[in-house]
Amino acid sequence: MKSFIALSLPLLALSAPTSQDNTSAPPAFGINKVISGGSGCPQGSIDINWTNNGILPIYFGNAFTASVGPSVTADQSRKNCQINIDIAYSPGYSYSVYSADYTGWAAIDSGVTGVVAAHYYFSGESTAGSTRLELQGPYNGKYVKSDNVAVSVWSPCGQQSLLNVNVEVALTPLGSYASGQLAVNKETGRFANQLYIRWRQC
Repeated sequence: MKSFIALSLPLLALSAPTSQDNTSAPPAFGINKVISGGSGCPQGSIDINWTNNGILPIYFGNAFTASVGPSVTADQSRKNCQINIDIAYSPGYSYSVYSADYTGWAAIDSGVTGVVAAHYYFSGESTAGSTRLELQGPYNGKYVKSDNVAVSVWSPCGQQSLLNVNVEVALTPLGSYASGQLAVNKETGRFANQLYIRWRQC
């Protein structure tokens, strides 16, 4: 479990998107607990921690790789990762995911389509934000999915609420002679996938 600590780093890294809200982060904040599950990220296979008060990097493991091909079973064509992030922070603040970067690699034949999708919502809230990237084969190499979340999903004021991030990678069609692999990671290392957070006072 990560401790609840005070941070005093810059609001956003230079490479991060520009937030439309200039409210400083609360005096104290931190991650209480991260729970992950799904075919792409069994519990304990990912790592999340603060880079500064505006960026949450996520590191996925090699399990987060979808595959299709003549000898590949259908259940490998889609991998999903559901992440629940319990963030504790000083009273009187709310936060939102306003953008995200996902970096990975793809090796897909002609005729194969890859999709990287992400959904953001808070437990108990009806509003959600969703984004989608589509890759058409032939494609071989690194990709970057940069989200600008169209709907600002804010945590409720006056109470703690889990941030839910649901990410998936999928390939179609199934059962063809064309092959493909699509991942939100890198076999020889780990790409940093980043959530950009902004704060406001209630």
